[in-house]
Parts: sequence; C-alpha cells; structure tokens
Amino acid sequence: MGSCTSKSNSIVKTPKKYLRRYRKGHSKVSTSIPDAPLNGIVDAGNCVGDFAVGKFVHFNFENGAATTHRISEVSNKAFHLTQLPWNQSQIGANGICQEEAWFDSVSVLESDSDEEYSSFHGDSFHSVGASEKFLYRPKAGLQIPCSPGERPTSGCWSAVSPSNFKLRGENYFRDKQKFPAPDCSPYVPFGADLFVCTQKINHIAQHLELPSVKAHEKVPALLIVNIQLPTYPATMFLGEYDGEGMSLVIYFKVSDHFDEEISPHFQESIKRLVDDEMEKVKGFAKESMIPFRERLKILASVVNPEDLELSSTERKLLHAYNDKPVLSRPQHNFFKGPNYFEIDLDIHSFSYISRKGFESFQDRLKYGILDLGLTIQAQKPEELPEQVLCCVRLNKIDFVNSGQIPKISCDFER
Repeated sequence: MGSCTSKSNSIVKTPKKYLRRYRKGHSKVSTSIPDAPLNGIVDAGNCVGDFAVGKFVHFNFENGAATTHRISEVSNKAFHLTQLPWNQSQIGANGICQEEAWFDSVSVLESDSDEEYSSFHGDSFHSVGASEKFLYRPKAGLQIPCSPGERPTSGCWSAVSPSNFKLRGENYFRDKQKFPAPDCSPYVPFGADLFVCTQKINHIAQHLELPSVKAHEKVPALLIVNIQLPTYPATMFLGEYDGEGMSLVIYFKVSDHFDEEISPHFQESIKRLVDDEMEKVKGFAKESMIPFRERLKILASVVNPEDLELSSTERKLLHAYNDKPVLSRPQHNFFKGPNYFEIDLDIHSFSYISRKGFESFQDRLKYGILDLGLTIQAQKPEELPEQVLCCVRLNKIDFVNSGQIPKISCDFER
C-alpha cells in the first residue's frame, strides 16, 4: 500500500569542553539572516547543538535593542535549536562551526526545569513549560511512524484492507445485507500526526508543510482527514463546543490504480463530494435540496476490545457503536487547497455519549487497535456496492499527553 521512512530525532550534543560561556557584550546573535523558504526548514526532529546558558546571555533583536538575562532568570535550561541545512565542511575538526550558525524560528524548545520561563522576546520563540514542545509549520506525517513490518507495532499506523469494513452490498435496497467492502480504495495512507492544540484547528493543512505530489486529472491528489478530539471534561450542556484538545491528522494519496479499480459511479461520487454539489432528496411533502457532502460516513472499529479491560456497561456501549457506520453530518467541515482536499471531523460537537465514551476510553486507547475509515453512502441501486474512500489502522496510540505529543503553533496563537 505504501511505505514510510522515519527520521532520527536524536539530539547531537556538543562536547562540554567546547561549550563557551557568553558574557555581556560578546557574541551577539545576529538578526541579519535572510528569509529562508519554508521548504528549506529542517523539521523539529533534527535538533543539534545543545548549549548551556552561562552567567549572562546577550541577545540582539530586530528592533536593535539588546537584552541581557542573568543566570538566575534562565538557570538550568537547555535550548534545542534546529538549524537550516549547511555544508558539512563548515564544521572544523574541533567540532566548532567556522561560520555563523543560522538558527530558524520554528525550533522545538524544551526545558530541563519544572519551572515555566520566557527566554526570548518577539515572534521567534514561545514561552513553554517543562516538557511542552512547539512546532510551527511542521512537515506532514512525521509524528506517528509507519509500522515497519506486517505485525502491528505499538505507537504506529499501518495500512489496512478496506474489506475489514462491512458496507452495503449490491442488493442492499432489497435484502438490507452488508458485506465486506471491495478490497480497494481510491486513497491510500502515507502518514499520520497527533498534535496538541489550545482550541480546534480548522483547515489544519494550511499550517503544515505538505509533500509535493503529482496532480491527478480527476480528483485531488491528497486527502487529509483532521479528527478534532476534545481533552476537556465532557458535559451535557456545552456552549461553543471548543477548548483544549488534539488533532489526529491522517494523510492519504490517490491510489496508483484509481482508474482501474474504482468504479465510475464511485469516482463520480468523489468529485461531487469535493465540488460540494447539491442534490434533490424526496421528502414527505416535497423535494428538497441538500449538500451531497451529507452522505459522508465515518467507519470506526476496535479490533481488540478484549485488551481494553472494559466494564459491563462499557462493553454494551462498545458493542452498540463498534463497526457501525455513522453519518458525519453536521459535525464536519471541508476545505480545498492546491492539490489537496481536507475533511475535518469535529468530535467536540458530537453527542454527549460519544464525547463521554472517548473520555472514558482515552487512557486505555494505548492498548487498542483501531481501524478508521470513510465512505460515501449509496442512495441508488447503481451506486452499490459501497466502497471505502480511505482507511488506516492505528496500533496502540497513546492519546494521553505526558509531554510526548507536540503542540502545533498556529497563526492565531502567535
């Protein structure tokens, strides 16, 4: 189905004997660095050159004002700064860079202290807690690795056969029978991310660095599914249905066998979904026009419920909802961009039972194997059998943030 490559997130530490203590009036950080294109920025996993803050740290900023911090203000801190690519020959044999290093403004900042601090002024850096990580416009699909083999690996995603889902069969309007879906889908997974966010992030693709892919003549080459998960307590009466949460973002690309394996009717349904067409629906009194996008359905299945240590009430709840397709309306939003189509699924606005269920299972999902997918509901016999639009398997992903999940920084937070 696809393959993935992962990058090492290891931090290369400079030997202590080469660390310099910066005193007042010396070694100012220059701000006369030319703007670099976003696609040239190294992702936040490639951190190099930890440096300890000495007695004084002196910085020079855009407004020309230099700021000095005493060690008491920033003691016991380690700043991890990502660097733009440079020629390896610029680093001498002694490990000291021969030219001025370029530090970008989208680094992961981590603290070795339990205290919160604000170490820099301006837009380049953020105040963060002890274990909080910030990412600004990260490369898509690097946070959750792909399972390296056929056996599922904890903390990874993997491809899953569309036939794992039961959908409406060829004669559904006569016999109401569901069968395993055709073993092909128009979109296949190639990456997944999990981000912490202070509020729901709509159209998250505009805050990511997406891969460059060849355009498809019929449909968007990329499909992005942004599942917005609340982490605040579920209440029966909630005002704006927003607050702290996470975004589980799954990335799909159009299948290489799209034209050969996907039926003409389903191809047409995908185009109608993307183009936001309206359709006539017969009612009791009269016909009405509704968005075609209201046919979108969510597919979700817990593969190993026996490993979740469920109570009798939880088992009944899971049995009632597990592997049952559900229409995503009205808790969905759609966004079109250059060569991609994004679907946002707003779990914040789901029913109280659904939100309470997620809250109850959240700390045990790290033991669960979840199959997720989307389909477009068939309304006419010629649209049968239903096909899976996209699907993925999540293998024991930890949805409890203990500092390991990075926070994505968006324009409204800066």
